[in-house]
Amino acid sequence: MRNLTIILLFLIILIKSVNGQHTDDTLSGAGNLYLNIRNINFIKNNEYSNPVTEGATLIGYFLQPEIVYLPSHKLTLRLGIHLLSYSGTNKFSLIKPVFSTSYYFSEHSSVTIGSLSGSDKHNMFDPHYNRERMYNAYSEDGLQFITSNDHVFSDTWLNWENFIFKGDSTREIFTAGESFRYSSSLIGDLFRVQIPVQLQFKHYGGQISNYPEHIETYFNIATGARISIEIADKKYGEAGGEYLMFIGKELTGNSPTGISYGNGEWYKLFYSYKMARLEIGYWQAHDFFAPNGNYIYGYVSDYRKNVILHDRRILTGSANLTLIPDRFVELYLGFEGFYDLNLKRFDHSITLHLSFDKLIKIASVEK
Repeated sequence: MRNLTIILLFLIILIKSVNGQHTDDTLSGAGNLYLNIRNINFIKNNEYSNPVTEGATLIGYFLQPEIVYLPSHKLTLRLGIHLLSYSGTNKFSLIKPVFSTSYYFSEHSSVTIGSLSGSDKHNMFDPHYNRERMYNAYSEDGLQFITSNDHVFSDTWLNWENFIFKGDSTREIFTAGESFRYSSSLIGDLFRVQIPVQLQFKHYGGQISNYPEHIETYFNIATGARISIEIADKKYGEAGGEYLMFIGKELTGNSPTGISYGNGEWYKLFYSYKMARLEIGYWQAHDFFAPNGNYIYGYVSDYRKNVILHDRRILTGSANLTLIPDRFVELYLGFEGFYDLNLKRFDHSITLHLSFDKLIKIASVEK
């Protein structure tokens, strides 16, 4: 009850401070004070019935209001709260403070220490970083370097997931990663090439903790190439293909299954037109595992002990539609299908979310 009272007082202060002010979609102006409201209302129904992961329905919302202050043109401070609630629980499953300091080296490069910009902003592949994390693990804390321009996207981050004190009985957990993508200019006024490289370390350990498990460190890497063709200057959409190679390795030799190395390949074809996108693919893997990834691609079960599927062959498909595309509002509907050729079974998921991310100028603070 005490936590709820604090949250309500915080929201009332925010609402009152916004009254009579105007909105602004970009941060600008030293000394300006803003309110940023981030929210996603989501329904994700996973109709899975296989040995590696079981079906579940995620339905709920998160709300993340933040006060944003610009002491200078290169420095940004954010203070807020992250609230996650699942429908039917009548409570918040996660309540955590949000605070970060960002320094902008240039228009395209920045460093952030504290609360990061959101798990979906890493643009990781689903076998590496489960897309569901944007709903149930959106808020991250640590360190982040971002460079983004017309040709290069680079996100280097450290997400500290579990901090320990001396004598704790749990392990420290953190993820470090790099998501890189190079996009060429339009070649021959027809097609474009993208080269992605993704690295990820996941560590379970801690020298000062009294935990019974072994230290485990997982390393994952993915790379490949994507070629897309703009049909009549995108008048009729964009089509293309993508090849991705994945490698997973447990570096300490302490994998619970005794398997320390695996790999996978993903062949995909896609077509997008305006706000719609279709994709089909073929996934094949041997002993592949990524601890943050979607388990449906891996060899080990997330709910059954002693279940190992060494070889995976899956036909994948998806259809996505953005019903309300806006700078700060998005209504998204998505379908994913997985046909396991070895198990001869079909699994699917349906996603619907309404997201809101708006920056509102409150005042100019005198220096």
